[in-house]
Amino acid sequence: MNAPSEANVRAIHAAADWYARLRGEPSTPALEQAWRDWLAADVAHRQAWQRVEAVCGEFKRVPGELVLPALGKPSSRRSVLRSLALLGVLSGSGLLAYRQAPWAEWRSDYRTATGERRRIELADGSQLTLNTRSAVDVRFSADQRLIELHAGEILIRTQRDPHTPARPFMVHTEHGRIQALGTQFTVRIEAGRTTVGVLEKTVEVRPQRRPDLVQRVTAGEQLSFSASDSAPLHALEIGAGSWASGHLVVVERPLAEVLAELSRYRSGYLGCDPAIATLKISGAFPLDDSEQTLAALSESFPLRVERFTPYWIRLVPRTI
Repeated sequence: MNAPSEANVRAIHAAADWYARLRGEPSTPALEQAWRDWLAADVAHRQAWQRVEAVCGEFKRVPGELVLPALGKPSSRRSVLRSLALLGVLSGSGLLAYRQAPWAEWRSDYRTATGERRRIELADGSQLTLNTRSAVDVRFSADQRLIELHAGEILIRTQRDPHTPARPFMVHTEHGRIQALGTQFTVRIEAGRTTVGVLEKTVEVRPQRRPDLVQRVTAGEQLSFSASDSAPLHALEIGAGSWASGHLVVVERPLAEVLAELSRYRSGYLGCDPAIATLKISGAFPLDDSEQTLAALSESFPLRVERFTPYWIRLVPRTI
């Protein structure tokens, strides 16, 4: 494959910028119209955009959650361009570039791609379930049971340790450590913080830079923390952990939040018109069939699905 021309590279850079803006900024009619105007201005723009969408189409075929940390929630054009380059769009080097990638989650013991979930039985009989776009290492030794979460979300169901004396069961993220006290709980990394939700019994949380700041989280509670602080305890969200059985369960949650959750399980853009962003949604929606979920939303609520491409979907108010 030959490298693209300088003009095509400029168009790809612009397409990457638009992709980042459409995924990272609140959706507005003015933003979407400006994007459409850019697409219509030059055939090279449309071709560049198609290349970006082609990358989205490759996500499910590239192992190990390779480009999703960059494209799943892009915050800048640079993050998008990095993923395009890794998939050969800029360099012509093809999809094998991932074999040289150094990032920890790519080399993790267990990982999942977009829309994938994976359940693992650990050596002590505990169960570990990975949600979409997740990566973990399992580090069991003579004196501890440790799960290192590099990205995404997990559900842990601990079992009594068969060893004597019993080894502590801990989950480590970049923000700190969670010690399980015979329990069932979720751990999620998002937006520079770790959130722990406890379904059964109790866990102890220690932020990375404040090991003295120990906080207990009991069943029905959740806690968000960074490396240096912990937020106040909150009631566990209804439906927490339901993703492990393949459903998103929500009660009176704003549509924008529901779509943000659903977008974790599919490639491309999924958003809504600001006019319906706060529409309260309740229901149980299948995570393995996003098209069925979108159909259920359009049938049950005053909205309709607007598709520009298979990877760009927006919900808008339904007109009578």
